[in-house]
Amino acid sequence: MHEEFDSVRGAYLIRDEKNVVRQLSHRQKPFKADVATPQLATRAYLENYRDLLDIRPDELQNLALAPEEEPIDTRVEYRLLEEKRHFNITTVGYNQTYFGLPVWEAGVAVQLAHNPLRVISASSTIHEDIKVEKPSAKAIKRFLKVSPTELREVLKLQAKEEREYELKSLVINRTRLIIYRYEAAKRLPEQREPRIEREQGFVHVAPTLPLPPVADSIAEGQHYVCAEVLFTLTTNRWGTLNWRIIIEVETGSVLYLRALVDNVDGMVLAADAATLGSAAATNATNATLNPLRTTVTLQGLNAPSGGVQALAGNFVQVTDHETPAAAPPTESVGTNFNYNVRTNNFAAVNCYYHCDSIFRLIADLGFNVSSYFDGTSFPVSIDHRGRFGTTDGIEINASCGGNASGNGIGLPDFELLDLSDLANPLGIASHRRVAMHELFGHGILWDHVNSANFGFAHSAGDSFAAVLSDPDSQAPDRFVTFPWTPITRRHDRSVAAGWAWGGTNDTGSYNSEQILCTTHFRIYRSLGGDSTRVETRRFAARYTAYLMLTAVGTLTPATNPSNASGFATALMTADQGDWVSEGHAGGAYGKVIRWAFEKQGLYQPPGAPTPVTSEGAPPAVDVYIDDGRQGEYQYLANHWSCQKIWNRLSADGATAHQQPVVGVSNYAYVKIKNRGTQTATNVVVKGFHCQPASGLIWPNDWQAMTTAQLSAPNVAPNNSAEITVGPFEWVPSQLDHECMLMIVSANGDPSNIDNFSGGDSIPEWRLVPHDNNIGQRNVAPVPGGGGIRGLLLAFSPRRFVARNPHRTEAKIEILPTLPKLLKERGWEFVFENPGGSAFSLAPGQSREIILRLKPGANFTAQEIEQTQDRSIHFETFANGILVGGMSYQLDPDLKTAPSQYPDGKGMPDRCSGKAKDLLDCLDLPVDKVRSVRIRKITVDIEVEERCDC
Repeated sequence: MHEEFDSVRGAYLIRDEKNVVRQLSHRQKPFKADVATPQLATRAYLENYRDLLDIRPDELQNLALAPEEEPIDTRVEYRLLEEKRHFNITTVGYNQTYFGLPVWEAGVAVQLAHNPLRVISASSTIHEDIKVEKPSAKAIKRFLKVSPTELREVLKLQAKEEREYELKSLVINRTRLIIYRYEAAKRLPEQREPRIEREQGFVHVAPTLPLPPVADSIAEGQHYVCAEVLFTLTTNRWGTLNWRIIIEVETGSVLYLRALVDNVDGMVLAADAATLGSAAATNATNATLNPLRTTVTLQGLNAPSGGVQALAGNFVQVTDHETPAAAPPTESVGTNFNYNVRTNNFAAVNCYYHCDSIFRLIADLGFNVSSYFDGTSFPVSIDHRGRFGTTDGIEINASCGGNASGNGIGLPDFELLDLSDLANPLGIASHRRVAMHELFGHGILWDHVNSANFGFAHSAGDSFAAVLSDPDSQAPDRFVTFPWTPITRRHDRSVAAGWAWGGTNDTGSYNSEQILCTTHFRIYRSLGGDSTRVETRRFAARYTAYLMLTAVGTLTPATNPSNASGFATALMTADQGDWVSEGHAGGAYGKVIRWAFEKQGLYQPPGAPTPVTSEGAPPAVDVYIDDGRQGEYQYLANHWSCQKIWNRLSADGATAHQQPVVGVSNYAYVKIKNRGTQTATNVVVKGFHCQPASGLIWPNDWQAMTTAQLSAPNVAPNNSAEITVGPFEWVPSQLDHECMLMIVSANGDPSNIDNFSGGDSIPEWRLVPHDNNIGQRNVAPVPGGGGIRGLLLAFSPRRFVARNPHRTEAKIEILPTLPKLLKERGWEFVFENPGGSAFSLAPGQSREIILRLKPGANFTAQEIEQTQDRSIHFETFANGILVGGMSYQLDPDLKTAPSQYPDGKGMPDRCSGKAKDLLDCLDLPVDKVRSVRIRKITVDIEVEERCDC
C-alpha cells in the first residue's frame, strides 16, 4: 500500500500493490453535494470519483436497489448493502454484484459527516476481472431453500463425528445466493492451541466442524455462485451457536464455515420525501424511493424467541388485527429488517419505528409515559396494513381508536399512502407525520379527555407533525402540513380568508385543526423556528411540543375545551411550570402564546363583526419597549440592540446615545409605548446594567442602576403616544461599554420576571425577546468618521465576556458580522483570546473575548453616512443556539473612539505597555506604522489624573 495526494481533487489516495485505489481521504477538501440524504450524496460522489475507483458508469445504474435473490443476466453492478450512523458519521455501503448477486466481502463504502452533509472518505474492496459460470437451474433451485436434512448431508458428518460433537437441534435461519471467491486458507478458521488470557479469563478457541474435501473442479481464486446459509446449531461440545456456511451450488462443496453473532437494525423513511427535499412522488418505484431510506436502530425490541426477532417492544408491537391479512415480518437473530419501500414489510418496520419513537420522544421530553398514558395498556398493538372500516382495505388513511373503556389508546392502524401499485403497496405508516398525527394528536386525547377530539377542533395532531418536522425539513413549502400525501392541509392559514378563530372555516373539525396548527406554528416560529440555525429550530420545536403535551395533560374529560381560548389558557398555564427535566424556568412564553392566538383572530373586541376576518385585539394594557417589532413577537435573533434605550453623559434629555464613561455618573433613558386598548396606569420602569457580555443570566448578571426605578406618566392606548422615562443615574465600572436593561410594568401588565420567585433564574435569550416589557442594549458607538486609524484604535483590542448559560457543557461559537462596506474592502476580525472564536465552556463558565481588527481598504465618513448597514455584530452561540451578542455602531460623526474616562484622556494604565495606547497618545497613523516594540515604560504620577505619555 502507498499513499499519494491528488492535488487536483484535494484527496489522499491509498493504492495497493496492484496500484488499485483502496481508500480515499478528503480531509483537506470534503466533497459536498447539495442533497438531502446520505445515499443521494454518495451517488453524486461515486459519479464524480468512479474513475479513481475503477467503476464504469453503467455499473452505478442500480445503486438504489438491493441485490437479487436469484441470478439475472447482468455482469458487475453496485447495489445498496446498508446505511448506518454512529455519532456524526454515516457510512453508506454498496455490494459489488454479479448476476445481480452480491459478491462476498466486495464493494464500496463511503463515509459522510453531517451538518453540512459531506463525504470525508471512501474505501473499496472490489474484485477485479470477475468471471463466473452460471450454474444449472436445478442446482440453483436446490440451494435457494436448504432444509436441515440437506445441510446435514452437505456436512457429511460421520457417525463417529456425530457422536463426538453430539449434534442436537439444527435450525435454518436464512439462505441467500452470493458470489464467492474460493481461498483454501480461509475455508476454516485458523486453528491454534487453546490459550487462556489470564487477565480477562477468556478461553480463545475457534469453534469448528469437520468438513469433507471440496470437489476437484473447485479452483483457487475463482468465483462461484454459492449459497450462504445462516443456521443455529446446538451441540454438547459448543453449546448453541449461530453459524455461517458457504456452499458452491453446482457441486455442494463447502467453501467456508464460521460461527457468528450478529445485531439487528432496520431501514425506514425517517421523513417523507418532500421533507427530505426530494421530488420523488408517492407513485415512484423502489429504484427512486429506496435511496430515501435511512438505517436506524429499532429500539426497545423484546428479546428474540427461538432465534426469531419480531417487531414487538415495550411501547409498540406490530400486529395484524385488521384485514387485509399482512402479517408483520420476523427475522432470524442478527438479520436486519431491510426491505424495499413499496412492501408491506417496509410499512411494518416504519410502523414500529415511528410509533415507538413517538413514545420515546415523550419520555425524552421528561414525561413519565405510563402515568401520562394512564389508561393505555402497553405495548400498544398497531396494524401496519389495516382497513379503517373499508371492506377491501384499500384506502389512504390511518386511525387511532380508543380502548374498550374509552380512556386510552386502543388499536391504531395504518393503511396506504398511494394507490397506484397495489401489488407493491406503499404503506402510510412510512409517513412520520401521519404517525405523529395519530398518536400525538388522538392518542394523548384518549387518556386525558376520553375522546379522540378536542371540543373545538379535530386534534393537535397536525401541530405536532408540523412543528416537530420543520427544523430539519427541506420541503419546498414549509407550510404544507402533510407533504407527499393527498392530504391538503396547511399551517399558514389566512385570517382574512376565513381561517380565523370564529371565521367561516372554524367548523370544529379538520378546518379548525388547521387554524390551531397555524397558531401553534406561529408560537414555534417565535421561539426560534424562524432561526437560520437548525439547533435553535430544534430547541423551539421541542419546547413547543412540551407545551402542547403539558397543556393536554392539564385537561380532564370534564374540561375538554369547547373553544380555542380554553386551550390557549391551557397552554399559558403549561408555560408557567418549570420544565424540570430540561432545567428551564417557566413563565417565559406566556405572552407569545397569547399573541399567537390573537394574530389568528381570537380575542375580538366586543361588538366586532362576525364571522371574524381580522386579527384579534391586544391585551387591555400592553406596555412595551420597542425593539423594532412594535411590541409583537415575531422571531428576533438580535434582541440586544434596542435603540429605544440610550445613555447620556449628563442629564440633558438628549436622544443621541453616548459611550458610557467609567467611574462617574451617567444617565440612561428609555422610551415606552402601549399597544393595549386601555390607558396604562401605575407605570414603573426599572433600570439595570452589567459588564459587556453575551449569554447573560437574569438576575445573576445584572445590577440595579443607582436610580433603580422611576414612575412614569400614564401611557395612552393603541400606540398613540410614546413616553420618555429618565434619567436613570448609574456609574459604569467596565471598559468598552456596559450592557443596559430596562423593564417596564403597569397595572394589568407585569413583566414576566415579576412572576419569578426567589432563586429563579433565566437566560436572557429566553427572557428578553419573548417579553415586550423588557429592552436590552449591548450597543456601543465606534468611529466611522476617522478612517482606518479611528476604527483600528477602537478595536485594539476590544473586549467582552462570553458565557455559557446552559446547564450542560456547551461548544461556544462567536460569529462576527461586518457591514458590507468593510467586508467588501477586506476587513477582518482577529480573536486573541484562548480558543479564538470557538471553544467549550462548562455550565455557567465564561471567557473574555479579545478582538482586534485586521484592516482592509480605507473608507470615508461620507461613505458611512450613505449606507444603512453600519453595525458590527458578534453573535454568541452555545451548542448552536443563539444566546446573545454584542453590537458596535459605526458613527460617521466620530473620528476617534470616545473616551471612557471623566477627563477625556486615558488613565495611566492605558500606557502600561500596550502598543496601541502609545500610538493613540502619540497620534501616529496606525496604517503607516510597520511595527512597535515597547522597551521600557516609566510613569510618574503626582497630582494630575491624566497621562500625557
